[in-house]
Amino acid sequence: MSSASPPSSPKSTAKNGGGAISNVMNQNNESHLHRRRRQQQKNESSSLFDGFLTSKLLLRILGVLLFLCVLSSLYLGSYYHVHHQDYTKATEMKQKKDDFIRRGDKATTAITISEEESKTITETDSKESSAIHETVVFESIIERVKWTEEQCNSVPEHHVDTLTTSLKKATDLPPLPEGGVAVALKKWLDSENAKEQSETTTNNNNDNDVYPTCYLPPPKSCDVTTYTLVIMSHTTERLEAFMDPLSDMVNSWPGLTEIIIVWNSPRTTLTSVSDKKQQQYAIKLLSWDTDPNHPLRIFFSLEEGLANNLLNRYHPKIQPKNEAVFYFDDDGPFFSKEAMVDSGLEMWKRNSNVQVGAFPRNIRYLSKRMKEAGKKGLMDSIDIVTNNVHGDSGATYPPFTPFCRNATGDHVEYNYFTFPDYNAHMLLPSGSILHRNFLCFIWHPAFEELRTWVVHHKTMPDDM
Repeated sequence: MSSASPPSSPKSTAKNGGGAISNVMNQNNESHLHRRRRQQQKNESSSLFDGFLTSKLLLRILGVLLFLCVLSSLYLGSYYHVHHQDYTKATEMKQKKDDFIRRGDKATTAITISEEESKTITETDSKESSAIHETVVFESIIERVKWTEEQCNSVPEHHVDTLTTSLKKATDLPPLPEGGVAVALKKWLDSENAKEQSETTTNNNNDNDVYPTCYLPPPKSCDVTTYTLVIMSHTTERLEAFMDPLSDMVNSWPGLTEIIIVWNSPRTTLTSVSDKKQQQYAIKLLSWDTDPNHPLRIFFSLEEGLANNLLNRYHPKIQPKNEAVFYFDDDGPFFSKEAMVDSGLEMWKRNSNVQVGAFPRNIRYLSKRMKEAGKKGLMDSIDIVTNNVHGDSGATYPPFTPFCRNATGDHVEYNYFTFPDYNAHMLLPSGSILHRNFLCFIWHPAFEELRTWVVHHKTMPDDM
């Protein structure tokens, strides 16, 4: 017989129902907790992945920057090694050259220098500016003299003895021999070659009385910013005339780092002055000379073994420390800063192998042949200038007009009546600018005969 289960009491029923609900809630809580953990793990994984990507990107950027730094270091290192090395060598050579020149400031040394100093200055000159050696210059002059002789010997008959102007003698001095400069230069070169051979044979090269080797200046000196001013005088009567302008120049002319007064009289003419006003200026000039902070120094020519000579302003013994040398006469005129510095110096920088100045003179051709040749040469030169504004065509200027005194009876006349604007052949010293390298050539032993003739001529070198 089956028996039925007894009925449940309300209390037991409520108890069983509450347990079921509790189990469901627990399950729901556990499920929710699992979902939160999975989401958290997913979020953590995503964060780690994003962080990994960010770190990788940063590492790549740092790697690129490091690579660029290495390349820059290598490039700059090689650039510094090459260019700084060249700059250092050039600076050392310039320092040696400046030291050599500076030793002559207010010194009593003669023009002769030691062979070691001569080598130093000539080597630095040639390396710094690719300067042309005096031997090349002399040989070029000799070749031009030969060319002139060939031109003169080939002049047609109808151009011979065409001079119609009567000439008055300007001097009792006989004229220099035609082409004589070539003879003098050839003699000098031969003597120098013989001397070198003798020194090579005897190994005797310790001659301390060596005239320095001359070099032509460079065609351009665009980096020059300083200059020397030279004024030659011999009397206290002109002190006021040039000292007052000098005071203004020292205070207002940029780049004026040196003033040389070439004094062609004894020192006593400055120390023993009777005129009160002149005495004040003389005392002031001497004080400038002894003031180490003032750019002026006095070169006493007689104390340096030189005679009273108008060429002393061009003597290498004055040893200007700057490449650009300005010249003024002691009685002026003294041009403005705008004329000499702003214009003149800038023009000289672009043409530093020639004299630049403001007072031109020319030579008058008297024969028909030379007049025609001179006119054609002038017109050809003007055409080159007007058609070649930028100066880069490489056009060749007309050849030198040959002077044929022996072959054709040519004569020339120095025109000191006017200052020609065109077709000038020379410049007066006052207001001119000259490269200091030319001083070496002007007093070179090879040109002694020419200097002697100029000094004894009636005009002397006042217009030189």
